[in-house]
Amino acid sequence: MSELVERQFPAKALMTGLRAIGYSFSSAVADIIDNSISAGATEIKIHSDPLAYIPYFCIIDNGCGMSAKELDNAMLPGSDRSGKIECEQELGRFGLGLKSASLSQCKEFTVASKRFGKIHAMSFDLDIIEREDKLLLKNLSDEEILSLPQIDSLKKYQTGTIVIWTKFDKIEELAKNFEDSFRSTVADSKKHVEFVFHRFYNQIEIYYNEKRIERRDPFLLDSVGRQQTGRMSVINVDGSDITVIPYTLPFANSLTPDEKTLLGNPKSIYDEQGFYLYRNKRLISWGTWMRMGIRSELNKLARIQVDIPSTLDSVWMLDVKKSSAKIPDKIKDRIKMAVEDSIIRSKRTTKFPGVKEQSAEHKIWDRINEHDGKIRYQINREIPAIVTLKELLGENENHLFDIVLSQIESYLPKYSITNDNMDALTIINGNDDSEEEHLIDEIRQILELCSPDKREYIYDTIFIAENYQKLSKRKDEIKKRLLEND
Repeated sequence: MSELVERQFPAKALMTGLRAIGYSFSSAVADIIDNSISAGATEIKIHSDPLAYIPYFCIIDNGCGMSAKELDNAMLPGSDRSGKIECEQELGRFGLGLKSASLSQCKEFTVASKRFGKIHAMSFDLDIIEREDKLLLKNLSDEEILSLPQIDSLKKYQTGTIVIWTKFDKIEELAKNFEDSFRSTVADSKKHVEFVFHRFYNQIEIYYNEKRIERRDPFLLDSVGRQQTGRMSVINVDGSDITVIPYTLPFANSLTPDEKTLLGNPKSIYDEQGFYLYRNKRLISWGTWMRMGIRSELNKLARIQVDIPSTLDSVWMLDVKKSSAKIPDKIKDRIKMAVEDSIIRSKRTTKFPGVKEQSAEHKIWDRINEHDGKIRYQINREIPAIVTLKELLGENENHLFDIVLSQIESYLPKYSITNDNMDALTIINGNDDSEEEHLIDEIRQILELCSPDKREYIYDTIFIAENYQKLSKRKDEIKKRLLEND
């Protein structure tokens, strides 16, 4: 019969391995906040100071706090989670987050927790662990606890916890200027936190240096009548429900400044399309179609909200960082229905302005289908302004004018226009908001250039042009002003 032999793990190697799991600063901060939410916190305050004698970053919450015994367990790599109950507020998974997230960003972290009116604190210091090659934790004295940064904030709460990071070796190694890099890194984490915990905004107040984070809404739920919500689907897997809701944003160039703010002012709407995967309301992954291969310009308004319970972590292959997952093959076909709903709406919304442009009876630009997948745009030579101008020009001038029109057509900035639309920039050419009096003045100038015997004819035809159709209801009134009062 084989013999079981107990071995002590090499602490230095284990801690080095935990540091290399792959957290970004932002995802590490989110992992600490997970613990605060799991502890029932309603207020979470984040403070940082790169100019302190010992630069620090800390997260304080008013959750249930920990006793000395619970704190000791929480500081163990792979802490005992046997008593944890899976519920909507439980965001932890492996009992590794506090340690792996913290050590991924710094060489020393301290946890102080208040419960039953008493504050207990312990800390990891990798310099000591590496030197001794033993898992040695500091048990802080009352005097040491009083000297911790922001400890007064914790003392104000009846119960709560503070996690303090110091010794930012990774930032120091890469930074040209530590202060600038530190502040930039913290600012990026704020943007990440605003997104990841946006569905907790009304229940939990999160602050960065005493300023509350901004509200985010990747689906623009308040944009009633412009945003579209598809049919909700519920998929049961192994006794647990997955909820899928397709959304379609309003046309990108119609977004208001407030709506862009709610979206987090993304550089490109295109990059944010796809699945928004939530675990217990906490955003895990977004801006990806999770290898379903349907990213495109026409799909850029499509957003699919997928809610999974923590009971299905293994099915979704959720990693330690809770930052990536994979759609289980057995439910891909069922999720595709919601995907198709959102994509169809996105294509319809994205294409609509182009359809509207081509619906005008007499357009400035004609779209010529050359077949074989080739399209050519050319300026309509029959619009009244061009007809009038050509009549005024001599043969040589007309020839030069045709050359100018051909050059404009040949050098249409099609790629720049496509890129601007992808970036949700508003192209103000032809934005259809010209003042009516300005358009009326244009008509007056065209008529003045015409010979008197042709003015009536030109006037009757001018309103069929795309740019003057908005004035067609005032045709008789304008005629009195421009012709009958001559």
